[in-house]
Amino acid sequence: MRVAIYDRVEPPVPLELPFRLVETCSRRAAAVMLVIAIPAVLAVGVASLMLIIQAVLAPAARALLAQHPALGLEILAAIVFWAYLLGLPLWRLVHRLAATRAVEIDGSTVTVTEDGPFRSSTWSVPLGSFAGLAHHVRASLSGTRHELILVHPAREKSVLLTLADKMPQCEIDRVAALLGHKEIPASELYRFKSIWPRFRLPAWRTPAHA
Repeated sequence: MRVAIYDRVEPPVPLELPFRLVETCSRRAAAVMLVIAIPAVLAVGVASLMLIIQAVLAPAARALLAQHPALGLEILAAIVFWAYLLGLPLWRLVHRLAATRAVEIDGSTVTVTEDGPFRSSTWSVPLGSFAGLAHHVRASLSGTRHELILVHPAREKSVLLTLADKMPQCEIDRVAALLGHKEIPASELYRFKSIWPRFRLPAWRTPAHA
């Protein structure tokens, strides 16, 4: 689940282990956006349905599609594209209405329970498997927020620890010492773990070194 969707973390990171955090989304903002998005999705859906009915029932349209089958595929591809373009944000808004995340951290393990509108899941990883602690500044239309994120090599397992309008360096150092991790650049959040083996040139193509 994406870290960016959460905008509340309670309570602030405690002074000692173990501790438990609950992360939630702003349901009011998601509900407003959902009310705005639903009419747009319905309008595109009705227009697409009328276009399909016209193509099936109208003799002239059927004849045109029979002469140019590629035209029918192009129309179908356009309908699928618009459905995806509008459906994906709608799905994310529905997800935000019910998304919560509970994070429990002790001296050796990080356990995360994620609840969504249609499913929930729980996973655990060793605290030592994380790469470090990143101070990330996220900009949006509503302003900027400072996030403290425990970064895992598998990006989807990175954990948001706290967020605020400002974050002093002393707070970052305190949390890093509490968790036994060093601070790392925020750019580490955007590194993807490759699932493909590295490509190596054959020996006869490998550049020679002086």
